[in-house]
Amino acid sequence: MTDNVNVYVLTSLSLNSEGEVTNRNVGISFSLHKAELHKAKGVENDFETFQIASNWVEDAATTDLVLAMRKFCDMVREMQEAALR
Repeated sequence: MTDNVNVYVLTSLSLNSEGEVTNRNVGISFSLHKAELHKAKGVENDFETFQIASNWVEDAATTDLVLAMRKFCDMVREMQEAALR
């Protein structure tokens, strides 16, 4: 069973070049206190709460390893093709 942790996506309202109000993501934090400080800076600031798996670091490391292995396989394949020419 995987535990979840909260991540806070910091948002800010702004005007685009057409004068329309847009909501932009301006950062993330694992700290509720930092998210609340961001919100307190002005009415245009807010945050949204999401839950992610607590083992996200392991998942990211696994993804990095898989990508590195794929790149290595591509390099070997290119070297094999070049040797056969």
